[in-house]
Parts: sequence; structure tokens; C-alpha cells
Amino acid sequence: MKSKLLIIALLFLLTSCVPEGLMRTWSTTEEYDKKFNSILIMGLINNVNLRNEVENEVVYTGRKFDLRCINGMSMFPPELGKPFEDVERAKERMRQNGHDGVITVALVDINEPRYVPSDLEYAPLVYYNRFGNYFFRTYDLVYRPGYFTRDTKYFIETNFYELKVGKLIWSGRSTIFTPEELDRYLPTYSKGLVKELKLQRIIQD
Repeated sequence: MKSKLLIIALLFLLTSCVPEGLMRTWSTTEEYDKKFNSILIMGLINNVNLRNEVENEVVYTGRKFDLRCINGMSMFPPELGKPFEDVERAKERMRQNGHDGVITVALVDINEPRYVPSDLEYAPLVYYNRFGNYFFRTYDLVYRPGYFTRDTKYFIETNFYELKVGKLIWSGRSTIFTPEELDRYLPTYSKGLVKELKLQRIIQD
């Protein structure tokens, strides 16, 4: 009986350490300023309604956990097209508006080469490390013909960059879901994301 209780307790501890909605995460080992005054939440999604929904959900959840963040749509609305043709200019505009961090949230289908099965260790690809490189690669992905279809499965890929040098400090990937599951899945993922950033001290008050 005691051995059964011990096994149950161990399973509880192991599962409780897994962030809600997150499958794999990575964080930098380099030093950086962990205090952020304002974080821009940027949805890299070629669907205005979906992008707005994703950004708003992350902003709403972040503010519940005292995270100072703002919807990216307010600074880079759809009519601007691809806002990062000039990455340095975009970064300077964000800094001028008081942002010192940006969280990107991309909806990616599992046929992309960047998808890694869950039994392997997660590490961002080389081009993730720089703010500009990642945006160029991801915008090529989400603006391709046929993006976001109902017969494809997706995962959410989230990166957190500090804006002083545009360096990647955290990256996470969600479990796989269908488009029909996104509405109920997004709040869970957003909560898991913000809790992870707080608990792992990626952001400090």
C-alpha cells in the first residue's frame, strides 16, 4: 500500500512540473536584464481575427500575472503588411514606445521541418537566436498560399526576445492540436506560458 502511495506521489510531482499546454521549452544560459518594463505580444499569423485572438489572450493572461504587456496589433496593424522588412527600424520603433521585450506567437503546421517529435530534446534552430532572422523565416511560412486550413494539425511556437540586442532568451512549443481545438486550448497555453516565464525566473519583478 505504501509503495502504491509513493508511486502516486512521484507521478503527481512529475506531472505538476510540466507547464500547462507546453510540450518543450528552452531558455538561455547567458546573462541578461530580467526586469522588463513593457513586452509586446506579437502574433505571427496571416489571419487578422486569429492573430487578434491569440495576442489578446496572451495579453489578458499576462496582466493577470502582473506582466506588463501590450497587443502587437496596436503597433503593427494588418494594413502595414509585413512590418519587419527593416528589422532595425522596427526594433527602434518598439524601443521608442517603451518596449524592452517582444514575445512572438506563431501558429505552425506539423509538416514544417522545425517540428521535432516530443521524445527528443527541444532546442531552437540556429536562426531563432536573432530577432530579424526568425521574423523573416516565419513570415515566409505564414504568408504562403493555403496557410491555416481545417485539415492540418498545428502547434504553437513561442519565442521571447529582449530588445537591447534582439537576442532570444526563451523558446517554447505546445502540444499538437486541430483548428477546432484552438479556442479551448489557447487559454491553457497562455496560462502555462506566463507561469513558466514567472516560475523559471525568465522575467523578474
